[in-house]
Amino acid sequence: MQPTLNLISNMIPRIVLLISLLSSSLIIGVNSLLVKHHNTAIPSLCRRNLSPMTTSSSKSTTELSAKSSAETQFITNKMCPYAQKAWIALESSGIAFDIREVSLYGPGGKPDWFWKLNPRGTVPIVTMNGENNVYADSELILDAVGDISEGILTRTADLSDKEKTQVSRWRDIMSKQLAPVGKSAVLGGSMPKLRSLLKEMNGMVAGPYLCGERMTLADCAAFPFLWRIDQDYGIEGDGEEKLRDWLNVCLETDAIKRTVVRSWWWWW
Repeated sequence: MQPTLNLISNMIPRIVLLISLLSSSLIIGVNSLLVKHHNTAIPSLCRRNLSPMTTSSSKSTTELSAKSSAETQFITNKMCPYAQKAWIALESSGIAFDIREVSLYGPGGKPDWFWKLNPRGTVPIVTMNGENNVYADSELILDAVGDISEGILTRTADLSDKEKTQVSRWRDIMSKQLAPVGKSAVLGGSMPKLRSLLKEMNGMVAGPYLCGERMTLADCAAFPFLWRIDQDYGIEGDGEEKLRDWLNVCLETDAIKRTVVRSWWWWW
């Protein structure tokens, strides 16, 4: 009896290790499948958060680094559309930042420093002035970068009242209309409502950028979502011509082009 008990006792750690390895392989496999088939979304971890961690301003150049020497750090996963809109704003701001990319899935989990910055565990995150000011919300990142931009992105204070109204309308329609309508269309396979919304948005395009001659936060907010729709369903039909022209302008804008990646997620 005792040898049998010893044998079982010796086998338990091996069984636990085997289960752990199988679980890790399953997670990696599922994650790879979700990335390959990009119309299957990763929920929760890539989204607009509900509230900031703190508040302040920003700085940018795009180099992946484990430890940042710049005052501003951008913590992201490059496949996330909410992170991409913050990335576009930073790239087009002309200020210095470092990128730190984190894997949202797989064995080992997220590093401790990431959880300290955002206990909700979501991206994007921007830290400014060391880690004294932390933004864990894509909309708040846009606001902060828009206040201090020195590049192609027009500073919010330099916009006319009309342009400010246009920017607000675009950001609102993206979050309150396109996000839910697009999700319903992609998951439910029903496109008429989405096409109708695209035609409505087409009429709002001033050209060459969404609000006119200058790039604004509206372009940062809209591109990741409309680009994804274009990738799988196309934006080029009757009544969508201005949106098509705008997408082409964005894809020729270096600051935006640098944020386009081969593998990507939807936004739910």
